[in-house]
Amino acid sequence: MVAHTYSTKELAELTGVHSNTVRLYEAWGYISKPGRLETNNYRIFTDLHLLQMKLARIALPGPYPVNGKQVQQMVKEFALGNLDESLVLAREYLNNVQLEQKRALRALTILDDWFANRSCQNDDGLIKGRLKAAQIIGVTLDTLRTWERNGLYSIKKDKHGILAYTQSDLERIEVIRLLRNCGYSIVSLLKVFNQHENITEKPSILLSLPNNDGDFFYVTDQFMQFLQNHEQRAQSIIVMIEDYKKRK
Repeated sequence: MVAHTYSTKELAELTGVHSNTVRLYEAWGYISKPGRLETNNYRIFTDLHLLQMKLARIALPGPYPVNGKQVQQMVKEFALGNLDESLVLAREYLNNVQLEQKRALRALTILDDWFANRSCQNDDGLIKGRLKAAQIIGVTLDTLRTWERNGLYSIKKDKHGILAYTQSDLERIEVIRLLRNCGYSIVSLLKVFNQHENITEKPSILLSLPNNDGDFFYVTDQFMQFLQNHEQRAQSIIVMIEDYKKRK
């Protein structure tokens, strides 16, 4: 097989970026250091650099639905030649995106129940403590505290003074999480979760939530499409790394 070499400009054109982006990716460790021509000291790139650039261009454009630093580290590990490490991170990226999809679908199911005027029928089970609730919902303790402090919800304490989350409480917070991920501000959500405590009143308010990108259904659909796009990106990256490992 003939080995190809590329100038900075050629590599940039093949991957649809500016030449300065190639130099930045090199400086940031997203592609490996190229060789230099003896005649003029110009950078000379190989097919491996082209593959590294293609992988980086799939992985790096944000925003991310999950930990962006994990994605960036995956690209760096591939550039360093640590294929097993990069593959582990790529699979974690995929798993985390798929988990986020499940959480979003769960919140959308709750919303469907609200729109159908079906409220939670089982409120017997209690989750004790903010930490446990945060783990179940998939947010940080600071996030829960911020939402509570801003009046999006309030949780009663049991006889021992411990916060006790009912199923209705968890469902409410799951919906808040989804809508925050969709870009709604705390102020706009207060119109739903503070002024209208009756769950059957919330659907009509949700439909009028302010957003520059369109109505409520459009925004939630866009978020699901955003997650699907990242799932496809993660799957493509895994295939690229696995294929390269087989060829080595």
